[in-house]
Amino acid sequence: MDLAVKKVELIEWLIQLKDENMLNRIESLKQGSIESYYNSRMPKNELELKKKLDQSEKDIEQGRTYSQQEVEARFLTKFAK
Repeated sequence: MDLAVKKVELIEWLIQLKDENMLNRIESLKQGSIESYYNSRMPKNELELKKKLDQSEKDIEQGRTYSQQEVEARFLTKFAK
């Protein structure tokens, strides 16, 4: 089954779902996924933090940055639907 079809079927099922407990469980799953992603990007120790800081400084020096307006535009494009 195509991924897009799976998504549509899931959306249709969610629209019809009336079980609040099930919706809460799904919401928890979603939140856990977000937290997992966030935690995977956080440095685990001082050495990892230093590496991330060093990389950030190199990015800034080499002009790999975004303005506040560019960041806001990207978020609006990606998340405002």
